[in-house]
Amino acid sequence: MNILIVGAGIVGFNLAQELSHEGHDISIIDSDAEKIQRISEKLDVLAVRGNGCLPSTLIQGRILDAEMVIAVTDKDEINLMVCFLAHKFEVKETFARLRNMELTGESQVFKPKELFVDHAINPAEIIIDSILKIIKTPGAVNVAEFADGQIFFRGFDVPEDAPLAGKTIEEIREVSELNAFLVVAIVRDGKLIIPKYENRIQGGDKIYILVDHDFLPLVLPMLNKQVNEIQKVIIFGANSVTINLARELDDFIDDVSIIEPSLEMANEAADTLEHTTVLHGSGTDPDLFNDINMKDADLFLSLSDNDEMNILSALLAKKHGAKRTVVITNDPDYLPILDSIGMDVTINPRLITVSEILKHLRKGQVVNLYKLIEGEAEVLEIVATSKSAAVGKRINQLKMPEQSIIGAVLRKDGEMVVPGGSTEILEGDTVIVVTLPDCIGKIEKIFGKKTSFLS
Repeated sequence: MNILIVGAGIVGFNLAQELSHEGHDISIIDSDAEKIQRISEKLDVLAVRGNGCLPSTLIQGRILDAEMVIAVTDKDEINLMVCFLAHKFEVKETFARLRNMELTGESQVFKPKELFVDHAINPAEIIIDSILKIIKTPGAVNVAEFADGQIFFRGFDVPEDAPLAGKTIEEIREVSELNAFLVVAIVRDGKLIIPKYENRIQGGDKIYILVDHDFLPLVLPMLNKQVNEIQKVIIFGANSVTINLARELDDFIDDVSIIEPSLEMANEAADTLEHTTVLHGSGTDPDLFNDINMKDADLFLSLSDNDEMNILSALLAKKHGAKRTVVITNDPDYLPILDSIGMDVTINPRLITVSEILKHLRKGQVVNLYKLIEGEAEVLEIVATSKSAAVGKRINQLKMPEQSIIGAVLRKDGEMVVPGGSTEILEGDTVIVVTLPDCIGKIEKIFGKKTSFLS
């Protein structure tokens, strides 16, 4: 597919890298000479320096041949203009990253399609939704949902005394009460493992599970003997994300506070939020942490626009007694070290945006996708249509790649099946697959259209 990307920042670069690796014909435009030079040196794509809002630049970037345009600059206005021009050039499909809630949220005046955007991606909305789900799932460090919320994907750190610690995948499945979920990935020493029956869960592991939404409350005690509900939340940074998050938290958490270094932004937040305590101060001030009783904080959310300050403030919050921390970082170079320094939950807007776009590009009836930090693994939601080559076959007949696993099957009647080798894929099933990136092409073929000698 011919794809034009406008914006060569972290998101644009990673999209260009991944999509070109998958065989797509990629062009990318940016006004920054250094970014274009870096892409030209590292990627086999057409890199054009110029203004993406000018038709002449878009033509230079091969928009006349493009089947898809993805606008991911750091300016909403530019992304909207690019999509408008793409519409005029009769491009089939447009994507825009839009950060302003007024363009995508409940208060929007115009729907994205009215602004010539086929798919609008607002990372802030997804970040808020993810944090709320993490708070409502005690102990969770990663959250996603599939099949319209009927299947939960959750990640947990496994304490040494967890009931599941020391058990193999086979032992867990032999207990009928535990056959309501499946461990689909284990992260140990920073490496992601797609587990087999003989793999044993150890204390200190991070595990990912797929579970029917009704059974999640029954599964939680098996992962952690005791996890207290969150009652006190402290947030570092007053921006559009944290202000909207605080409004949501007001509905079910009594004690919510925001720390903001900028007096102007702190005052704006205080004027906007009725029930949230807003404090003007540094995210690294130990006296402020003592005054705000950081030792009583169940959750510290470091969500400012400064990656380095987010990491420092979260580390100090931990030192002053905060039970769990959530850190947002835009720079992917920080991701490998955050687990090792004790950060409980890491949120990366790049992965969020890339995941949202990739799910529209995957083949084989893929309708949803969630990308993991570890190993760039993907969780794919696939609908098995009548034309799918997998329909009518048992899982042990599908020749699934070694580094992939079918973690759940949702039947048309709403029943979730924890699959085994003899589970048959039926027409209309929703199948959740966890896979490492090298296996994605094989998965797409397995669930793609049937082939015949006459076709």
